[in-house]
Amino acid sequence: MADKNESKSLTTNTEPLGQVPTTIPLGQSTQIDLSWMPEDQRRALLTDYAKGALDVSKRAQELGIEVSVLRSTLGTLGETTKQVAQDGNSVTLTHVQNSQFGRTEVIMGNTDAATAGKLSRSQTGERDWTPYYVIAGIVALIVIAIALGR
Repeated sequence: MADKNESKSLTTNTEPLGQVPTTIPLGQSTQIDLSWMPEDQRRALLTDYAKGALDVSKRAQELGIEVSVLRSTLGTLGETTKQVAQDGNSVTLTHVQNSQFGRTEVIMGNTDAATAGKLSRSQTGERDWTPYYVIAGIVALIVIAIALGR
């Protein structure tokens, strides 16, 4: 009985073996009738459709993996924060992750910094321009000193 059910679920094409299907399924109850197209055009269209379906499936799997990784990371950070706090220690954990969904910034802990919920400039990804300003200032002073020394 199981073999009969399996063969029904695996067989979705009602066309005779070797013929190109005349419909494309667009959903559970919607399909496009291609019976008016020549067989070579149907074959090309069905090939493109299959490639697109594979691309969508691949993208869904990639996004599912990213969600799983983020879920796991946040779970680990949450458990670590909880354990450290239960041990009576102060803890602030920060995590920043860029993914296809966007940027996720997390602060956990039992300190004032965690309660404030503000990431530092380096944690937000902002570049610290201070060293560049200092170097530019030193170069400007050297140029001015050389110009005045003449």
